[in-house]
Amino acid sequence: PAGAAGAGGIGQPLSLLMSMDPNVKELCIFDLNVAMVPPAGVAADLSHLERKASVKGYVMEVGKKPIDFLEECLTGCDLVLVPAGMPRKPGMTRDDLFKTNADIAKGIVEACAKFCPKAVLGMIVNPVNSVVPAMA
Repeated sequence: PAGAAGAGGIGQPLSLLMSMDPNVKELCIFDLNVAMVPPAGVAADLSHLERKASVKGYVMEVGKKPIDFLEECLTGCDLVLVPAGMPRKPGMTRDDLFKTNADIAKGIVEACAKFCPKAVLGMIVNPVNSVVPAMA
């Protein structure tokens, strides 16, 4: 299976592209319960595609730890793409953004290490040039 953590502005089109790839047989979409579009809704939309990858949505409440909720979603994944984090707000420094988003990324990376340790992770979390090396 492949996993995409995020059903937002990057996660939705990324999930669409992944579900259309003939190499992807199963796709798991994960996001928080405050997402503008719930992961189950993205999965339902993708079920209408002619190319039928099995797609399932997973949701977690804000404030919970991904490692406690992602076992079913991540187990067996070969590829996990992580378009996650908060956008930079006016007046926010890169350090502020890093503190917020690195914490989000860390939770997902820890869950991947436990449930799919051989998976390739693609981190799409700003600031990318700081978050990616910090998660390596």
